[in-house]
Amino acid sequence: MFRKIQLTILIVLGGFTLLFAQGNLNNFGGFNAESTLPDDGRNDSIQSDPHDKNKPIVSHIHSWKLINNGASTEEVEVDTTLNFFHNYNPIFQKSISNTFTGNFGGAYQSNNFFKREGESDFYFYRAFDLYTKLPADIRYFNTTTPYTILDYSQSENQNTQNETRFNAFHSQNINRDFNATFFYDQSKATGQYEYQENKHHSIALYSSYESDKFNSHFNLIFNRLKNEENGGLEDGNIDLNKYDETDNYIVNLDQANYTLRNNTFFWNSEYRLGKYKEVEDTLGFITDEFIPRTGFFYQVEYSGNQKTYTDDEANLNFYRNTYIDSTATNDTIGYNRLTNLFQLKFYEAPDRKYTFSKRAFIGHDLIRIKMPLDTTLQKYKHSNTFVGGGISREEGVFWKWGAQGKFYLTGYRSGQTELSAYIYKPINIGNDTTSLKVSGELNTIVPDYFEQRFNSNHYQWSNRFKNINEMILKGEIHSQKRKLTLGANYALIGNYIYNDSVATPQQGGREMLVLSAYLNKTIESDHWLLRGQILWQNANQEEYLHLPDFSGYLSISYKTIISKVLYAQIGADVRYNTEFYADAYDAPTGRFYWQDQEKIGNFPFVDAHVNLKLKRTRLFFQWLNAASDMLDSGFWTAPDYPFYRRTFRLGVSWTFYD
Repeated sequence: MFRKIQLTILIVLGGFTLLFAQGNLNNFGGFNAESTLPDDGRNDSIQSDPHDKNKPIVSHIHSWKLINNGASTEEVEVDTTLNFFHNYNPIFQKSISNTFTGNFGGAYQSNNFFKREGESDFYFYRAFDLYTKLPADIRYFNTTTPYTILDYSQSENQNTQNETRFNAFHSQNINRDFNATFFYDQSKATGQYEYQENKHHSIALYSSYESDKFNSHFNLIFNRLKNEENGGLEDGNIDLNKYDETDNYIVNLDQANYTLRNNTFFWNSEYRLGKYKEVEDTLGFITDEFIPRTGFFYQVEYSGNQKTYTDDEANLNFYRNTYIDSTATNDTIGYNRLTNLFQLKFYEAPDRKYTFSKRAFIGHDLIRIKMPLDTTLQKYKHSNTFVGGGISREEGVFWKWGAQGKFYLTGYRSGQTELSAYIYKPINIGNDTTSLKVSGELNTIVPDYFEQRFNSNHYQWSNRFKNINEMILKGEIHSQKRKLTLGANYALIGNYIYNDSVATPQQGGREMLVLSAYLNKTIESDHWLLRGQILWQNANQEEYLHLPDFSGYLSISYKTIISKVLYAQIGADVRYNTEFYADAYDAPTGRFYWQDQEKIGNFPFVDAHVNLKLKRTRLFFQWLNAASDMLDSGFWTAPDYPFYRRTFRLGVSWTFYD
């Protein structure tokens, strides 16, 4: 019955959104945004007067994402540049240093402590969330002409193991206000070692409708991930250059699979009250501009998740415990959430000198959980009721600031409090625009349900953890002219929860302090592009948390133009972190856990690349881990999990926007 009610709600709400948007099809031909397609100054789209209907339509693309529970938007740049095109792995796009299982699509954990937060609220999805698409990841579009991207890449080496990726994206406005977008992402990475094939694909259909008084954002997303789990190499200290063929290395598991499924429906709508004001555009035309005063929001999200771990052959030497079946493992964990949110927002008024926005919201979570208990599948349910609000100043030239809070009143998370604030201050120094941003959080977090209680074939725990207390401070200075960023982070955490040496959640008894500082610098001239990043970290409780002292990334490329039309870059990237006790990976649960037996790191991962661009087509050629057979064999990415040997990779992306 619960599923039928959910499905009925989703169909009705989705249909309402489409019908509302189709009611204004006669508005086609105009455009309500000023953004143009960025293309390194080489935009080859046709330029024309947008008010002249006899001339071709110029290609304008406006892109944004939702923030603040859907009450605000944040501009997103459309990337068609050649710079760093070869860096398509999402874990390295987010963090310069990671602990991961060595193969594209496998479990990962950022070695930057302050980038470990994920978008998925499903406990067992957190080590894979960057390979999926969730509502927080969706970039909405409004475009005067259809915008399409086809992206393909593959890699292989002398052992014939390969990786293939294919992504298709299409966005098109149906009328001036209503946009529909579709994407399909899929990858298959066989890997160089036995039984480590990873497959994943994401399909999404989403839309946005933006008018003066009504806004709507809708998406329907399906994510699937299936990974073979080999448990790492049987001898984790083995020389990785010992054998010519990687098939000769023995792995721990050969019949284990880890599968994740996610289905998400999301709809955010807003009805606005305000007034019209006459304004003159750059061509001298007088138009009416709508100034919103009050917004009424309704948001609904359904997230259905399932994790399955199977192993057709019991390896009693690999698993520490077996509770249900000693001959095979077939664990299924389910997590479904239905969230309804109502929100009221009072806009800051750009036509008034002293103003700021104010908003308040109330919401409810309905959650269903299932997991094995003995030989049966047990089902649990709980709910949460929460309220919150925020204030912000986003139109200010002198500074921008904001603060918000969220409080859980009833349900499993009763007593949880989340408070955050930030200040952003532009500082003009000569002809340089320097900005200072300071932010802070003060949180009391109820431990995740699966940290408190869990049953499976190889793990069982029942905990009564205290609430986690967090104080987090961040500061950053950015120089636009010098392309330089300096930042520092501070976290003080009480009752920190970690996975101990036997992969069981434990709660620390002492407060943990984590400090970090970083520097990012980009140097670009007519023929050279250099980017350097360095990160320092320190944690005072090594019995809970291990981090590398230093992590670094350096990319250098030589740029040139061939025959006046072909843009080319040739260069290399180097990633490095100091040696440390990296967390080990637990295959049955897809989590990382604390260990102090094996150190990894102190190895430079060198990738050589050639990037090319001809009009709207981009290509890259890459030699991954190019120094693997010239240096020692320390190219481990997690304890017992090695990285690729030197591998050739190529990719091509076609962009169409006319």
